[in-house]
Amino acid sequence: MKFKYIYIVILAIVLSFTSCNEDTINLDPIGDTEAGFFQNEEQMTQAVLGTYQKLSFYYIFRGGNWLSGIWTLPGDNLTTQGGHGYERFVSINGNDGKLNDFYQYAYQLIARANVVLQKIEQNGDVAYTRQPELKDVHKGEVLFLRAWMYYKLWNTYGSAAPLVTERIMELDNAYPPSSEGTELLDQAIADLEEAATLLPESWDGANKGRVTSNSAHALRGKILVFRGTVSGNSGDFSEALSDFNAISGASLMPNYGDNFSADMENNAESFFEYQANEQSSLTNPFLDNDGFAVVGDISAYYGMFTKEPGWIGSNAYSATESLLNAYEEGDPRIMYTVDPEEELTNVVKYSKDGNRVGSWASGYNANRNNPRILRYADVLLLKAEALVRSGGSTSEAIGLINQVRERARMSTEDGTEAAVPADLDVNESNADTILDWIFKERRIELAAEEGHRWYDLRRRHMAGEIDLTSWDFSSVRSDFAFQEDNLVFPIPTNEVVQNPNLNQNTGY
Repeated sequence: MKFKYIYIVILAIVLSFTSCNEDTINLDPIGDTEAGFFQNEEQMTQAVLGTYQKLSFYYIFRGGNWLSGIWTLPGDNLTTQGGHGYERFVSINGNDGKLNDFYQYAYQLIARANVVLQKIEQNGDVAYTRQPELKDVHKGEVLFLRAWMYYKLWNTYGSAAPLVTERIMELDNAYPPSSEGTELLDQAIADLEEAATLLPESWDGANKGRVTSNSAHALRGKILVFRGTVSGNSGDFSEALSDFNAISGASLMPNYGDNFSADMENNAESFFEYQANEQSSLTNPFLDNDGFAVVGDISAYYGMFTKEPGWIGSNAYSATESLLNAYEEGDPRIMYTVDPEEELTNVVKYSKDGNRVGSWASGYNANRNNPRILRYADVLLLKAEALVRSGGSTSEAIGLINQVRERARMSTEDGTEAAVPADLDVNESNADTILDWIFKERRIELAAEEGHRWYDLRRRHMAGEIDLTSWDFSSVRSDFAFQEDNLVFPIPTNEVVQNPNLNQNTGY
């Protein structure tokens, strides 16, 4: 906002010293304008990469305003001695700064995607004359990113969050209403269906990390499983299986720890990662990435686990006693995830091998290690769940769980096979038992990643399978108080005040 006011003052001064003559009113703009942009493949690619860039706001430090606690702290895997409302479910309201930022960044990403979609429609015949194949690829990329954002919004604010599918150009459209039911998921599923037909199977090395057709099939299948869980529609699980079966060339990495090493990013198991890196000589976790004429930070922040910077103190995120007890003794995955000997800083996933960047690294844990947002192990377990819920082969479902467990056994430091976790009995036929196995495996396999545990607990509560109001969240806080309303967080108060069509979530 400060820069806008400076610009207005400068503009007024310039106008006071100029007169309306041919020399002054027909000047070309100094920089890019929308009218002259979106005219060729390079400019369209910049716009697409600008949509990816908004992901950074969810993973960087930003001067102490990191957002990952919104999806990692709820649930029973992580806890903190600090007073974070996202864990203890108290003292949260529509004025919460981080929740407001989450909401703002989400719709900024969606707006960027919608602009690209509009320009592809309007300028596609002109902009893609040398590489016409990029037109479909670019469309698929922004459809994927928009769908992922809808998924995150639904899991954070529920149906109170509005569905925005087009660029807002007129005031009459500036106040979108709250969505209804699973409308955000419905649109994400539709976007990803189209994206899967447009995206390439792979990228060259220079573009590694951009989404592919596998990415779209994996995310679409995941969201279908989520929608099917809360709607009870078995058709969603059958459709999810079709998406999962359409994935080709993906595989589990030989070692579980490969998924959290900066040297093994964008590997055969990964479908979608935030591309963390070091901005050459400019990495500064206190600068805003949308700041004028600067690039602030494109790293990933893990200091909430390592207690960095030091003023975080007891606000560090730690593994709960419940999570520690969920591991079988001797499961190799534990050494890549937590250090049982520590208490306050026992989560080591992603930061175990260092990979810090810039002059801020020692005190702020600005890190070049990519957060893995969606990977094959997650998909295998979702596929197992879809098989069970759709009435498919239980032995096939158990076989998928065993693939994940076998890889875990082979993830010892010396490469020898551990005794646990042993294969589960493929002859088990009780659906409830197998679902219990799946969710226990998901908890351990995906611990401290991307809010998987909270999102799983949330959807199962919505489906009536579990009751979170009596759940053991294993919080270290004595003032913990989960209520039904806490399945969603509040829409920012200023958004509700300014938009008469928005509904605030119940309880806030």
